[in-house]
Amino acid sequence: MTATRTEVLVVGAGLSGLRQAADLAAAGIDFLVLEKAADLGGTWRDNTYPDAACDVESDLYSYARDRNPGWSSAYATQPEILAYLRDVARRRGLLPSIRFGTEVTGARWQADTRTWVVSTATGVTCTSRFLVLGVGGLHTPRVPDLPGSFAGHSWHSSRWNHDVDLTGKRVALVGVGASGVQLVPHLAERAATLTVFQRTPAWVLPKADAPVPAWRKRLYRRLPWTQSLHRLRIYLRREKRGLGFHHRPDALAAAEPVVLGRIAAQVDSPRLRDELTPRYRLGCKRVLFSNDYYPALNRANVHVVTGGPTALRPRAVVDEEGQEHEADVVVYATGFDVTGSFHHIGIEGADGRRLEDAWRTGASTYNGVAVSGFPNMFLLLGPHSAVPYTGAVVNIEAQSRYVVRAIRAVRAAGATALVVRPEAERRFQEGLRRRFTRTIWHVGGCRTWYHDDSTAGTVLYPGSTLEYRLLLRSVRLRDYALIR
Repeated sequence: MTATRTEVLVVGAGLSGLRQAADLAAAGIDFLVLEKAADLGGTWRDNTYPDAACDVESDLYSYARDRNPGWSSAYATQPEILAYLRDVARRRGLLPSIRFGTEVTGARWQADTRTWVVSTATGVTCTSRFLVLGVGGLHTPRVPDLPGSFAGHSWHSSRWNHDVDLTGKRVALVGVGASGVQLVPHLAERAATLTVFQRTPAWVLPKADAPVPAWRKRLYRRLPWTQSLHRLRIYLRREKRGLGFHHRPDALAAAEPVVLGRIAAQVDSPRLRDELTPRYRLGCKRVLFSNDYYPALNRANVHVVTGGPTALRPRAVVDEEGQEHEADVVVYATGFDVTGSFHHIGIEGADGRRLEDAWRTGASTYNGVAVSGFPNMFLLLGPHSAVPYTGAVVNIEAQSRYVVRAIRAVRAAGATALVVRPEAERRFQEGLRRRFTRTIWHVGGCRTWYHDDSTAGTVLYPGSTLEYRLLLRSVRLRDYALIR
């Protein structure tokens, strides 16, 4: 068994971990990144399903200090985003500090040495002063545990099986969230039959995608500030829309006729129109974007089943009414376990308590970046730090800068560690609950993975990203206990 020592250990080389690594490198802080896969990229490495793309504009879904003037379209596809992240890691000189193929299996705080001892599947033990978890919430697939067995091929959308040709196959697609809506047109064109299991219909708005003209790319290369200005414009436009999600839910009703009009114009069957019409407010669940989802459902080989699957047969999927739908392949576009990636590691805090036990009734954090009882540990894009109406990058950048500030604050105080005071975390959680009750996610008439049984009642940050970034502008040391 070998051992490695470093000041900061970052777990995960996805969108969050790479930003943290870049900021630590810029600050001259010693660090090491552990990545269980053979490549970086996280979500954008794993999700290689056909037509995978981002629903946030390319210029906003990229780091402010690492612009890409060569985006091919307004909304980037998975291969292009992955290539961008690889390029950032290369240009920033981060690759030598990333250990690929190194899965973290446990992390334990050693009170006597004021360090984190991290174990890995390869047998390497890493010791660090600080631990940063960039494992992401959209990483651990959630697949329904259905009775029975299926003899054909099946997989989650984030674990796409490219060895199986779906042409002429009978395909069952479970779920019409962000991935499912993107997959339907592709599957409908190739499968002999496509059975779509829809628990609840989605609000699907048109996607204003278009190629980026050559003149704009040249402008961004020659005058980089123009791309920064365009990014700011996109950001502010989305923040303005965000007011309807977290402060004025009634304002979102203005967009509902747009979707209802699209259903009426693009869906032929009156019965199917009714099945595709949401019975909850726009914004309560994640708003989706597609230009070809509704037309694809008109195809003769496509059948929508209202409700989820209840059982499997060797060559069929059973619906809630007991009817069997023949299938050769089952694709689960059923989302992710938001806290599963954190629990998978097995994290033990100051008193030996596991994070999984601390979060048994729901995740609890301070400012979405720290947890009481877990010294010198920080979360990136974990519970209470994301909002679903805009891109995640701006909040990731705020968190990464906060971690650097916290490390510097510990050093400046002559301390070895800091840990959030329970009362500070409790105040933050209670504030989240008060704010969550006035958002569209609470009053919109649906229940989603946004909700949990924690004090906050949600895994989201129920406010604007501008507010969140201001919250993390400085480290309030009075909310922490310093350990000398």
